[in-house]
Amino acid sequence: MVHVAVKFDGKRLFKTLVLNEAKVAEFYTTLAGEMKEGKGRKLFERMAKEELRHEKIYAALLDKLPNDGELDLDDEDAEYMNALIQDNMFDDAEDTVAKVRGKYAKDDALTIAEKIERDGLIFVSELMRLYPDVAPDEIKVVLAEERKHLKSVLQAKMDFAADVLML
Repeated sequence: MVHVAVKFDGKRLFKTLVLNEAKVAEFYTTLAGEMKEGKGRKLFERMAKEELRHEKIYAALLDKLPNDGELDLDDEDAEYMNALIQDNMFDDAEDTVAKVRGKYAKDDALTIAEKIERDGLIFVSELMRLYPDVAPDEIKVVLAEERKHLKSVLQAKMDFAADVLML
């Protein structure tokens, strides 16, 4: 199969990350506000704060992209990136919390957070692959924090399941 080189506007990836980080922070802040004092509340408060910091990092990098963010990708890679950008949980300006509440029950907060963090890791990994020379140290820190978020969410899910099952 022959692949054709196509132009890809990488700024779309960064703009998606900026929007997603803001929406995720909003979601986590709302979840924290609905929880009683304790580990869960602290977890979502910490993650919300870190997501807002990630948003600022991505926004600052928008103006530092080589070639104004434009990349030459093969057509399959460009299609994948376009699909990733278009089909994400926060792909429009809808109120995040209302959107999530419309799809999930409150008890699903950790499952939603897990999906958010897994998607976030995919986005950061793709960003690193496409722009290896754009703020690699900052992006590595973001990647490490996103991994920590996923690990924390998975641990919280296990703890919740153990509590429910009275283990």
